[in-house]
Amino acid sequence: MEQAGRRTLIVPQVWRELTQAQGPRSRAYPKAAWRHLATVADSPFALPVLTDEQEETAYAIRAKFTTVCFPGSHPVSIHAHSDALVVSQSLALGTDVLVTGDIRTIDHYEINAIIGKFLGRNAPFVTTLDDALCRAYAAGDAAEQMLVLALSTVAPDADCASWSVEDARTRLNGLRTAMAGSSLTTASQRLDTRWHECRDLTAVVERARLMANHSNVLRCERTRADMHRAGSAALKAQHL
Repeated sequence: MEQAGRRTLIVPQVWRELTQAQGPRSRAYPKAAWRHLATVADSPFALPVLTDEQEETAYAIRAKFTTVCFPGSHPVSIHAHSDALVVSQSLALGTDVLVTGDIRTIDHYEINAIIGKFLGRNAPFVTTLDDALCRAYAAGDAAEQMLVLALSTVAPDADCASWSVEDARTRLNGLRTAMAGSSLTTASQRLDTRWHECRDLTAVVERARLMANHSNVLRCERTRADMHRAGSAALKAQHL
């Protein structure tokens, strides 16, 4: 989203879960970090507020959902199901939804079939992040740009004046392992292919380092990670 010059939407249900939800994860996930990052002047995130009309649209969309769309959900409470809220709010705001490839909790094929009839569109509204990445960076220079983008997310801190190709490869391997665990298998494999087919790895690695240094998104993510570690350390200290 940053590369496209746009901010990432945090729909109301996601914002609630990040800043208000109670539970084991929320105790170690400092809510203050998200409140800070979403409200600073140069925040890469946007917090849309649904209008009454959009709320009605979101409700109408949820009314079309079945338990098949969200396996394990209860038909009586599906209107309040967390994933159903996220999907319906996103669609009411006019944005598509990216999900992992795991259909144990959300079946985007079923959702697209239902929403396609409801809104009269054939294009998928909900798609996997894996597919979206591969379509956005399909081939040629674009595919190499995906490699640069991926490397930027694991680049060293901004005070590092250079970055070796060997270290970049090690970090890319770690990223690809994480991607495989998040069902980004095709994108992960394409990154490996582009690395081996790259004619100037030194230039690609340097582009990634510079991108990381100038990325507001990555700067905010480092801030969030630091606050997360601080919160986790404080929580651990309370139990000692």
